[in-house]
Amino acid sequence: MKEKFREYFKKAKELYFGPQVLLSAKVFYVLVIASMLFCLVIAGVNALGGMGVVSVVVDLFSAAFCAGILWYARTGKRTRQCQLISIICVFFGLFPYLYFQMGGYHGGITAFMLFAAVYTVFMLEGWLAFGMTSLELVFYAGICIFSYRHPEFVKNFPTEEGFLRSNLMDLLIVGITLCVTMYLQIRLYQKQQKKLDQQNQVLSQVNLSKTQFLANASHEMKTPLTVVSVNIQTVMRILNHMEEKDPEAAALLTDAQEEIMGLSRMVSGMLSLASVTESTEKKRCSLTTIVKNSADMLRLLLKKRENILYVSTEEGMEVFADADLLSQVLVNLLQNANAHTQRDEIRIRAFYNGSQFQVEVEDHGSGIRKELLPHVFERGVSDGGTGFGLFLCKTVVESHHGKIWIESREGEGTKVFFTLPGYEGQLG
Repeated sequence: MKEKFREYFKKAKELYFGPQVLLSAKVFYVLVIASMLFCLVIAGVNALGGMGVVSVVVDLFSAAFCAGILWYARTGKRTRQCQLISIICVFFGLFPYLYFQMGGYHGGITAFMLFAAVYTVFMLEGWLAFGMTSLELVFYAGICIFSYRHPEFVKNFPTEEGFLRSNLMDLLIVGITLCVTMYLQIRLYQKQQKKLDQQNQVLSQVNLSKTQFLANASHEMKTPLTVVSVNIQTVMRILNHMEEKDPEAAALLTDAQEEIMGLSRMVSGMLSLASVTESTEKKRCSLTTIVKNSADMLRLLLKKRENILYVSTEEGMEVFADADLLSQVLVNLLQNANAHTQRDEIRIRAFYNGSQFQVEVEDHGSGIRKELLPHVFERGVSDGGTGFGLFLCKTVVESHHGKIWIESREGEGTKVFFTLPGYEGQLG
């Protein structure tokens, strides 16, 4: 018998307070159990105090009602429904009845009415909690005014001692109930928080492992990609020096070279992303210098497509950043602009914008499709590239407490903007 009881208790504990149950639902179950025990205690007090059979029966019925609510909410999907049922039935039905049966505002039931308001705030959320609590307080105030004007509806205790005993007992029960409820709520919250902390540690470890794998894989891929690229270039030079040239073979090698270069850029992006995720080495550096150097790196590439690059920067723009990563951002943006532009202008500007710096990369190329525009910063989304570059740019900029956004019209061109706080702003 004892073992069966233990097993039943274990199952009930798992059902109502297991790890799968939400914190709000656990608090509700605690309050229902506390209310059930309270009703049983009140039934005993009323029986000993000679309050009559009706009061005792009502108290026992209330305890049974709490038990029914607890059973009905066992699946966890009916918690909110049960909360509303308990508030309506108990606080708008039972408490008013007890108020008139136990001395009105002279009795201790008014303390339970205040407990009802606290309970409602605990259980409900937002405007529903505000509305129900306000309705309860107005309703209880109306009951008090009604009992004052019509005292004949109030059943008083025969002696002053009875009033005093009722008030002290009710206040004691409410106080104990509130203390126990708060204690259990805090315990449940602490357990929930501990569980979340453990999960966060596991996720952090998994994320670190993924980052390390990404970095290692990228390093391993970079060398063979470089070897393949060099071999393709060697074969292309051999083909160019042959008397009988094979145009088809040359075209295939050119396509292969472009694919290798695209894959190499993706690997470089993965390495940069890994460095952002793992640890970013930030120090005081000149945004002006980063912009100019990045532009110089891409001038020859832009020249191949007959694009002209215009650079406009202001002096003295200092940021607290990883210069290599910011350079990677600018290189990616310029490469994207160059890939979608032919025989036109590409502009890069860096300037003061209040307490922060703003960088703009503008082209007059093919632009971005309207349906693609809201998703361009998502990983894997591409309009002809690897689907990695803009995602990397967003990650790097946000890791430096900046913002990045894009404006584009198909057939007219694209503007990419990002902001960075100044050196003092990032340190402050």
